[in-house]
Amino acid sequence: MKLNAPARLATSGLLALSVAAGISVSVTSPANAASSVGRSACTEPVGFATTVSTTVKLRTGPGTKYLAKGQLSKNTRVLWSCNRGSTGSGKSWGYVLVKTGANKGKWGWVYRIYINTPMQLD
Repeated sequence: MKLNAPARLATSGLLALSVAAGISVSVTSPANAASSVGRSACTEPVGFATTVSTTVKLRTGPGTKYLAKGQLSKNTRVLWSCNRGSTGSGKSWGYVLVKTGANKGKWGWVYRIYINTPMQLD
């Protein structure tokens, strides 16, 4: 992040004052606080075209600690690529590619119980 001269001076002054007062300061960028986790977090391949069963948040990673990057409406079509956790578990997260709606084309994570499981017909 590049700061202009007054911002650099203010930041330097704040850091010097905090060091003199014995206060520790941590500087993080917003990007680090909301880092995305992609397919590398998957533990199980899936590979189904399906929908979501209710309005649900599309997250940057597999858990509620990750930021929401959008919201998917009920019946939004998704390509369910893989899971973090077992498919049969109620505690797993699905990594999906959004195929319809406002977030079309985005990849993200959806809590598994909100992804419709396609039925196999023999």
